[in-house]
Parts: sequence; structure tokens; C-alpha cells
Amino acid sequence: MMQQGRRWLKSKEGLMPTTVLEAEPQHVRAAPPHPDPYPWYGRLARERGFFRDDANNWWVAASAAAVREVLTSDVCLTRPMHERVPAGLRDGAAADIFSRLVRLRDDQARGPLKDVVTAAVRNIDLRQLATLTQARANELDAEIGLPFDAAKTTQFMFALPVQIVALLLGVPRERLADVMGWLGAYGAAAAATGTNIPVPTAEIIARGHQGAQALFDLLRNLKINDAERGPLLTALTNEGRRAGCDENDIVANAVGTMIQGYAAMASLIGLTLLALARRPELRAQVMADRKLLRPLIQEVCRFDPTTNSTFRFMARDGEIARHTLRQGEMIIVMLAAANRDPALNPEPDRFDIARADRKYLEFGAGPHACPADKLAPLIVEIALDHLLTRGVPFEKLEAALSYAPSGHIRTPLFNR
Repeated sequence: MMQQGRRWLKSKEGLMPTTVLEAEPQHVRAAPPHPDPYPWYGRLARERGFFRDDANNWWVAASAAAVREVLTSDVCLTRPMHERVPAGLRDGAAADIFSRLVRLRDDQARGPLKDVVTAAVRNIDLRQLATLTQARANELDAEIGLPFDAAKTTQFMFALPVQIVALLLGVPRERLADVMGWLGAYGAAAAATGTNIPVPTAEIIARGHQGAQALFDLLRNLKINDAERGPLLTALTNEGRRAGCDENDIVANAVGTMIQGYAAMASLIGLTLLALARRPELRAQVMADRKLLRPLIQEVCRFDPTTNSTFRFMARDGEIARHTLRQGEMIIVMLAAANRDPALNPEPDRFDIARADRKYLEFGAGPHACPADKLAPLIVEIALDHLLTRGVPFEKLEAALSYAPSGHIRTPLFNR
């Protein structure tokens, strides 16, 4: 089936949208790297809401009501009860970290551990965070090299956010490049074994285990050395001890804060740059008034979010959105489709940074909602302000654009 999509063509006024016919995504996991999945997402939210995809043997929650019901239901788990770790990832360091991440747990230890992680992340001093982020951005100018072309812009947007989280944990600057490589290896293995994107190979999985072991060893050594721990790792350590949490759980979730920041914040920076590249008038307004960056980022989180979907599994037989589901069945939770539901946001296909009562699900909802809803946007805002000051080749971003292969995350790359 064909849908009306949007391409962006260069004109005297800048990059302007034009309607074209292009194939719809074949299914929900094929949608995040699609050039424009949003007409399809919107139809799923409005017309189907919650349905079973028999061809792929999963359920899909697309309307805002169905998505919220799944995310807040105690019958929906982040992992199948019989498989805490994807089968292809077992027997190695990557499996050990994966099994300990609080965002992927629903056991009795999850509650205290979630409280520890939430308190540690939300108690970070945002003024100190802003100072650290700006200082590291200036350092990256020299390391990457000015002026920024499209490829260097991509390099910057991936480097800055995760390196800030690493520095908050206490990672020495000379190890930042190593950490990024290890995180990339772990992420590829986790994605491959969880979604088959990319197709899992023995090499991908082996590198994932190696990267995970290196990350765990680094953070464990930092944790036991009071003088070297950064403020985030210190908070995780102290809160964890007060709550009686397993020491290895704390180390794994310290690694987890970097895993979360590796692609998500980079993607949000890139998607916001893309929004500005496609809207020259808005770009001029933001260049003149940087206070507009915050509502701009919020509207991008709604209109073109980083996390297109997540998944849940039925803990037992039960009812979701007036449908009966069986224990173990998987639900693809379409956060991006819910954002385009007119029941959540009037005129959802209109991009408006002055939108009143904006609602979006980028940071989730319910017991697994992301605690970095203040920290992450601040890092992204400072990164964007820095890039605008240094100069971004907006006129070249569209021609260089591709999207990273992923079943859940929408990550623009400006490397073509």
C-alpha cells in the first residue's frame, strides 16, 4: 500500500515539503527508519487503536488510550517471565548487565532499585550540569575540529550527551572514547538479539559481551574509589547502600545511565536540527531568541520523537483495551503513534512550538517512566545552543540524511 509522505526539496525559501507517494512501513518495527512514518502512525492511532498483527504474532497499541493503559498496567511486563534476557545474549557480561537494568525488571527488587536510580538522577545539580556540558562542548570543538560539516555535526551530537553522563559518573576524559566504543558494541548486541535489527552474528554478540565487561569493570573500580567517583555514581552508591541494594545492581545501572544516553539524546539533537533545517523561518526565530529552544525540543519530542516504540509482555492472561490476551504475548507500544492521536493533542500533525497543553510520551508513563525528564532535555538544549553558535550546515543536512537501522529508535545520521 502507498501513502502520501513528505520529502523536502530545496527552494529559494529553503527546504520546503512536497507530497510524494512512498511505500508504507511493512510493520511497526520497520517504521522508525522510514522517511516519514507519521501518516501511517496517525491512521493506526485513529482507526485501529489496539489490534493484533497476526503476520508477526504480536499486538500493537497505537492510540493514546491504549498506550497509556499498557504502560500503566500491572499485567504488562518489560520482559517475558520465562526470558529475562534475550536468548541470543545469554552467558556473558552483556546478559548480566541486561538482567540487572531496572528499566527491564519487574521483580521485587525493582521497586527499591528504581527509587535509587530516580533519586540519583533527579538530584543532579542542574547548574553544575549546565556548566559541565558547556565546558565539554567547547573541548569537543577542538577535538572534532571546526567548522562543523554534516558528518562532524553527527559526531558531536553522539559524543556530547553520553560523555556528559560518563563524566558525571567519574569516567576520566582519556577513557571517554573507549566508553563510547564499548557502549556501541553493547547496544548493537542488545538490539540484534532483542529485535533482529541488525541481524545477530557471533561477532556482534562477542563484541557486545566484551564491551559490557569493560564498562562493568570500569564502573566497579570507580565505585570503590571514593576519590574518583563522580556525583552521579556517588549518589547511586550512597542511595543504594541506604536501600540495601545489591552492589552489582548499582554498577550495572550506572552503566545503564550511559546506555540510555548513548542513542536517545543524540537522536533528539539530530531530530531537532532536522526540524530547524526544514523550517527556515522558525530557525531564524530560534537563532534570534534561544529561549525558544526549550519549547522547540518539547515539540520535537511530540512531533518526531526519538523513541517510536517500546514493548511489553503479558504476565498472565488478562484484558487490555477490551481484548483478551494470553500470558507471554508481546505488545508493541507505539509511543510515536499515540503522540499523533488527536485525542491526546488537537491537530497533531501541525508542528507548533507554541502549542498549548502539549502532551507526549517520549519519557514513558507508569512504573517504568524515565527519570531523566529534566536532565536529558537540558543537555540537549545546551548542545543545540552550542551548535547554533558554532554554525550548522543546515542546507546540507537533508542531502546527508539517513536513519540508523532500528526497530524502536528513530536516529538521524548526517553522513551520506
